Amino acid sequence: MRCVIHVVLGLVLSALASLDVPVAAEQQVTGLRAVNREGQTFLTWKEDGESKGEWYRVYASRQAISTRNFDEAKLVAKIPEGSNRFGFLRNIDPKRSSRLCEILQEKRCDAIQIEDYEDGRKQLSDGTGLFVHTVKEDAQTFYAVTVERDGDETRTIRVGENSLAEPAHETTGVPGAILQRKLGDRHYLYAFFCDYETWNPDGVDDNWDGYAHVFQIRAPDPETSGSEEPYPISFRLHAYSAWQDWNIRYCFPKTHVDVRLLDYHLTWWYGFSDALPKKEDNSRIPPPDRIVNFTEQRLLQVARWLGSSPKNFPYRVDPSRISVMGGSMGGSGANFVGVRNGDVFAGSSASKGVTDWSLPPEDNTWASNVTAIFGPQDRNDLTNEGVPVYDLLDLPKWANTHRDRESAYLDTANGIIDLVIPFASVPDLWKGLEAGKHPYASGWDMVGHASRLGSGGPMDYKLLRIDEMTPAIANASCNTPLRSGFRIYSKYAAVTERTLSIQPGQLKDSEGVNVDGSFPPDLAGKTLVLAPSPLVTTTFTIAGNTATELTVCEGDLLEHLPPLTNWDRHVLGQQIKKDEGKEREPTDAELQAYAAEKKKRFLICDGEPRGTWNGHLAWSSSLQNFDPQATEDDIVDEPKRLAFCIRLQKNRLAGDCPEDTATADITPRRCQQFRPRPGEVVRWENWDCANSTEPKKIAEGIAAADDNGLVTIPQFVIGKTGWGNRLVLTPE
Repeated sequence: MRCVIHVVLGLVLSALASLDVPVAAEQQVTGLRAVNREGQTFLTWKEDGESKGEWYRVYASRQAISTRNFDEAKLVAKIPEGSNRFGFLRNIDPKRSSRLCEILQEKRCDAIQIEDYEDGRKQLSDGTGLFVHTVKEDAQTFYAVTVERDGDETRTIRVGENSLAEPAHETTGVPGAILQRKLGDRHYLYAFFCDYETWNPDGVDDNWDGYAHVFQIRAPDPETSGSEEPYPISFRLHAYSAWQDWNIRYCFPKTHVDVRLLDYHLTWWYGFSDALPKKEDNSRIPPPDRIVNFTEQRLLQVARWLGSSPKNFPYRVDPSRISVMGGSMGGSGANFVGVRNGDVFAGSSASKGVTDWSLPPEDNTWASNVTAIFGPQDRNDLTNEGVPVYDLLDLPKWANTHRDRESAYLDTANGIIDLVIPFASVPDLWKGLEAGKHPYASGWDMVGHASRLGSGGPMDYKLLRIDEMTPAIANASCNTPLRSGFRIYSKYAAVTERTLSIQPGQLKDSEGVNVDGSFPPDLAGKTLVLAPSPLVTTTFTIAGNTATELTVCEGDLLEHLPPLTNWDRHVLGQQIKKDEGKEREPTDAELQAYAAEKKKRFLICDGEPRGTWNGHLAWSSSLQNFDPQATEDDIVDEPKRLAFCIRLQKNRLAGDCPEDTATADITPRRCQQFRPRPGEVVRWENWDCANSTEPKKIAEGIAAADDNGLVTIPQFVIGKTGWGNRLVLTPE
């Protein structure tokens, strides 16, 4: 009899399962819902309130999922308990990142809201599960969600509870962003979801940053900025651990919509090993895995969303005028993001950023820092682009070998006595950009790390358009001489009229010196500067050297006193106040003594210690027009004709170009209609527009388009006067 009961009971349970009516105790997921919005499907459900630490398994199918066909459904995600909260909070160490935690708490970045509301009233409550799928193709998709506890999955399905009775109508589109809060006048907080499959390729939601993220955005005040809709857009990238710069007190630039994201784990605005937060035993190093540009992709997703004119952002924007800027770590990001993503960004401003992560540790003080993010150099793990990470993040090499890719116009600058950011590869970036025919202007000066620095050039990166021709310039004869990124910055032990001496071994930590800390051989021809600063104009040329002494060709090292900066005078005044207990102006003798002590600092570099490449050159564009009242200087970009004016102008770092004319190799980029086929021959003309009413043709010739359809005019003559010179290209 007992056997019969067991058989009957088994048949009953089997029948119930086939009807998708589970035993109540087995049903823990309820209320499954799906909404498709802007190319993404949002699934929500009620979690099992009886468990802690459980996981939720999400399945997808083209047919309704039931207990009968459950094995045919595809497992697409494994989601942890508490998915209503931002995943980036899981792996932030409050001890190391206390300020970041405070900032996020201030903005109440806790629970996620998947409907647009200004006051956060629609945040998902605790106990609500969430999964967001980025749609790759239009489809009708059924979903089901089960619960897993301690590795055991409850696989029972109940249609209408943990399985959709009707399919989600999925359509592709630009992934959107959801308003979380209005933070102030024209100031908002949004959340957005990255592609789950990219962020979690194994399907398990355990990415170091999570795939749900936030950004702040602020629109300019037209009364104070003079800006009008549609507004241009600026992405500002914060410096290392400067998370407080995420807060937007006012728009910078004041004319632009200001957008700011967070680099939570300080990845230099690129990304990190997909193995993180796992580390190799007893080390800071992640185990071997793919290196993925997660941080860069987040920036691009927000930029593309804004560029799509979203309905839930209350101001119109100009997608052709998106730029990116930053200093230090943010400048590093602006270098890489701008150069690599010219299809999104029109301009980029990088102040004192890293240019090459493949530099050896002796040339890069941050090498050990990124080892914990990208893995060690000798392992050189592959990226998601299929290229070893330290090859991909060698930006000079990348720029040189990616002539086929458009780059943002890059305004980049570094301090030659900035000991925070390596200088060794800085000129290599400019050379790589020129070899790859990418547009840029660069500058350098005798400054440290604290202040902002730009190329000093006349072209404003913020006023360029992605849909307008931009010339790439190379081999300009007006460039300031700088042969390499070699530098020595230290203190001397003694000077005479013509010699400078150091202690044996004192240069161990300087770039470009011998292993034993002595001067390298053959410093002849390099430049010596005493007490380098932005005010210094006197330099000395080195005639020769030994391991501990160098000799200059001319000048008097002993008598030379450097000018004092306002900061120098402030420091001296504070020292007097400390010593004497009162404030007073320093005497001439005290100033001379301070200058003499200060001049013990010296710089050796391989060229001029201040200057610019391409920073003397400007072209007439729609927003930086040589003559707004005329049309003859405007860009003409037609299928059979390209023409534009280019001229020499003063540079804020290097001053005027000493000659009335200069030559440069000119390659038009971003041409919208004038697009020669590879190998096609075109005719070029150079018209002198010094007198704009009577331009004169001074040169002409032919040139063939390269394999990428780019035409380069070598040694094109450019003048200072009037509209400069006009380059005209037509088919031969």
